[in-house]
Amino acid sequence: MASIDSGEFSDLEHKGVAVLYFLFGVLGVLTNSFVLKTFMKDGVLTSPKNILHVNLAFSNILVVLGFPFSGLSSWHGKWLFGQQGCQLYGVESYTGGIACTGFVFALCFERYLANRQRQIYDTMSSSTWWLITLAVWIHAFVWAILPVLGWSSYSMEASGVACGLNWLKHDFNHTSFVIFMTIEHSVIYLLAFIFLKSAKSYVDSHTILEVNTQNWFTEKQLVWITFAFLLIAGIGWGPYGYFAVWSQHTQITSISMLAVTLPPLFAKGSTIFYIIPYLVASNRFRDAVVGGDVGSGDKKEK
Repeated sequence: MASIDSGEFSDLEHKGVAVLYFLFGVLGVLTNSFVLKTFMKDGVLTSPKNILHVNLAFSNILVVLGFPFSGLSSWHGKWLFGQQGCQLYGVESYTGGIACTGFVFALCFERYLANRQRQIYDTMSSSTWWLITLAVWIHAFVWAILPVLGWSSYSMEASGVACGLNWLKHDFNHTSFVIFMTIEHSVIYLLAFIFLKSAKSYVDSHTILEVNTQNWFTEKQLVWITFAFLLIAGIGWGPYGYFAVWSQHTQITSISMLAVTLPPLFAKGSTIFYIIPYLVASNRFRDAVVGGDVGSGDKKEK
């Protein structure tokens, strides 16, 4: 394994990163738990539309759920939970992250079917969408567990306070893992954009009658919400993708502390913003946030 000479953070800088881990973790859990609770309790969308939104919120919670480990380690300036804790942290956080991008893609595909392939969409039952959901989770877990099984590996990051993929490796095992993951997720992101652009062009050129008043969002609002999710996912996980490719195409033996700290902070910080499109789009959702009468939003959104 290549040596790590990452340059040291001062004690104050380590504690600053720790505060960010705790802040993003607490806010990420709270905001996505609220989305989860609202969708499950208040019936924001009729089934099966709600299934993917619920699981996206849960995957975002998983992304930040390990914040006590990284936060406490950052506060003390070293990883506190040993090699086994490192593996568990890697599997948990990567499962959440890959599932998050998977559910954003699934929502883009769902919007495409709802607007461009309505006959197919109307024949798809809740069980079909639960199977799609299961496929997303299996796909995420398989990618997350592969480093534990020997394709690439999880190890201490150059910051010394968190665990992730071993970016300093340049052997075929790690490089092939990064290449395959990068290609797959680039294709997924491109397809998601194509599906969503097609759905947007349809809703922009057609007058869609909203026959189900139980839904808190119109079809057009759902398209724009999903566009916002795609943008958030790109900004949140883009630095990880860039860092993965850059680390393999640069013959380095060390990575700066700042360079290795920013990608996970971007990813964890992005989970906070998934609630914003819901708040902007729906008066009823905003009423639910402030504890008002969620039914009062019906007339406002007509």
